[in-house]
Amino acid sequence: SYRQAVIDGYLVDHEPPIRITTVLSANGIYWKAGEELKIFDPDRAVVDLTTAPDDIDVEIESFYRKVVNEPFNAVVCEQLAADIDPVLPGKTLIYAASDAHADLIVDLLTKAFEAKYGPQPADTVVKITGAADRPQELFRRYKNEANQLKVAVTVDLLTTGIDVPSIVNIVFLRRVKSRILYEQMLGRATRLCDDLFGPGDHKQVFKIYDAVDLYAALAPMSSMKPVVKDPDISVSQLVTEVAKAATPESRIAARDACARSCVSWNAASASTPTASQITAAA
Repeated sequence: SYRQAVIDGYLVDHEPPIRITTVLSANGIYWKAGEELKIFDPDRAVVDLTTAPDDIDVEIESFYRKVVNEPFNAVVCEQLAADIDPVLPGKTLIYAASDAHADLIVDLLTKAFEAKYGPQPADTVVKITGAADRPQELFRRYKNEANQLKVAVTVDLLTTGIDVPSIVNIVFLRRVKSRILYEQMLGRATRLCDDLFGPGDHKQVFKIYDAVDLYAALAPMSSMKPVVKDPDISVSQLVTEVAKAATPESRIAARDACARSCVSWNAASASTPTASQITAAA
């Protein structure tokens, strides 16, 4: 399992997701009849103006499936730029809803980076989809050039069959219904990467930025949960994983995880192991 592979030191753990919430994503979108609408035409890559023929109420779930909304995406990109410095080591992989959405994200995130950090190289943020110019060459550069192509925006092309150990950030800007596809998307950042941040300073975790509540929707059906920081994982389960750890080093790491989890233990819970049980399991 993913959790066992993390404990044994074969894969990288992830932190609980960072939810990016805006007024639009929380409340949905509402237009009154006759109100002006801006509609993006992906075939012509232009914005048309029209008016709402009737009241239009876009509920949250529908909003998450149709996130090609410039104000929403602009806010998300500003938040990403506030948290992710493109100069620092590590790559970011963003999952967009469509090819046109990917183009929008490239434009908005580049602008957000420049507003935060000043002028950026033209290839700091790139789209890697089947519609991109020479996608295989872009992927090769994304994987191999440490200081270029820091952010890749994709739809389906980079969900499986790729290995970029330096990915430290996954960004969800599209909803999927398949647990398998969701785990494949997460899996792009689970690879080990030694010396990423300098000699002896290895990649330890990766981060998830979730603007469409994908993690919350599919995590209950997935086994890919954080080993240490997931509040839904019981200490009993961690102790079991200590006993299964393949090496002394991985047992020590898992035992430490148990000890940290016990800090928040509710003393009324009879099913939670004691510190002596944790030590015995290790």
